Amino acid sequence: MSQQYSLILALPYLICYSTRRMKAAHSHPSRLTFTQQLRRWLRPFPLLAGSLVKQYVVCGKPGCRCQRGQKHGPLYYLYWKEQGRSRSLYVPRTRVTEMRRQIQDYRGLQKELARRVRQGLREWQRHLQEDRRL
Repeated sequence: MSQQYSLILALPYLICYSTRRMKAAHSHPSRLTFTQQLRRWLRPFPLLAGSLVKQYVVCGKPGCRCQRGQKHGPLYYLYWKEQGRSRSLYVPRTRVTEMRRQIQDYRGLQKELARRVRQGLREWQRHLQEDRRL
């Protein structure tokens, strides 16, 4: 089983377990908060937010083949947003596969969290509608 699916399968447990413990956390300062538990659990699963882009570039040296249309590449860059600014980082070819997996894992986590949030909202809607009927 891949790490991504292990993470997705364990998220409901983490969310339910942490929700139950959050109330007790006030009376027991040694207990971990939900965020601390999640950070500890996710530590072995490296995640990357961003986009991996393949580019062909022109170096600008006079007489180089790229000046005649044969661009250098493919070169890979990771692009992400940080404090409202676009950032980029060159990625060596040897690291591209690993980086792609980490980006896919992050996107899978986002989708699973969004699904769980929608599910929680639907449950609250049902509960509140039932309370109105009573």
